[in-house]
Amino acid sequence: MPEEKKRKVGPVYLILSQDLYSTDLHGDELGLHKQEVWRSKSRQFTKDAEIIGKIEEARYDEKVERLDRPEKVGFVMLRGSLLKGELNEASKRLVIKLFSDSGAWLATIEEMVAESYASSYATDEPMLAFTVIVDDVEIMTQIRQVQRSGFSTETYSFYILGPDNTFEVFRIEGKRGTLGDDFRVVRLNGGETVASIDSKFGDIGGEFVVRIKDYVLAKNNWFCRVLQCFSAVVRFRKEIHKRHEHFMKKWEKGKAEPLQHRYEISLLANPRKLTLSLDELEEV
Repeated sequence: MPEEKKRKVGPVYLILSQDLYSTDLHGDELGLHKQEVWRSKSRQFTKDAEIIGKIEEARYDEKVERLDRPEKVGFVMLRGSLLKGELNEASKRLVIKLFSDSGAWLATIEEMVAESYASSYATDEPMLAFTVIVDDVEIMTQIRQVQRSGFSTETYSFYILGPDNTFEVFRIEGKRGTLGDDFRVVRLNGGETVASIDSKFGDIGGEFVVRIKDYVLAKNNWFCRVLQCFSAVVRFRKEIHKRHEHFMKKWEKGKAEPLQHRYEISLLANPRKLTLSLDELEEV
């Protein structure tokens, strides 16, 4: 297929559904020793793990020119200890991980509390920031909220690297006039909508479906994992906004002070020490 046709937005080439459970009674977590089994398969499955949903996938079959039937390919995990317990209210942070059906870790999205508060202070509105880590990608992806409600839709931005030091920039913007928290993903080069995130909330859980319409991006694991992770966060956004807004008022009055979790601090370590030679470090 010629490159120009590959980049043309066409049918939906890939569907990734993150279906969050409305109850704790589900097959992935039932059983006295099930969590021990998951932990034995991946160190990313922590002791405070709570399985909160399943992942389903459907790919476009070029031979018959339609999507295959969706099938379960993994599950969604939340780190409960970082949101619950006796934590400082301002230090609570959302961490969600994706796993395959076999228990292999796929990706993690982490709420960046300090950066979120810095952006919130600068804009006078609760603004969110996240870091995404993908299993086969050495570089972390930053998702930052850049607009909030009002006359503008809720908007986030991120970029991923391409070949020969190139990079692709994307905007995740809220759709107007929809019943759920739905988003479109727009690619800077061409300004076309290359993907969408459609939300369907349940009593407690909800289903968050990523549809990718760009042939090349549907095969890009990095791009797909970033959108999967963000879609799982959609369910928690309003709770995080309220938490930040409430604490910012207390902080401004000197009634509280946040603490940055050491796991979050570890994500801020100087990456140049790991990626550049000693000679190159002297030049930067």
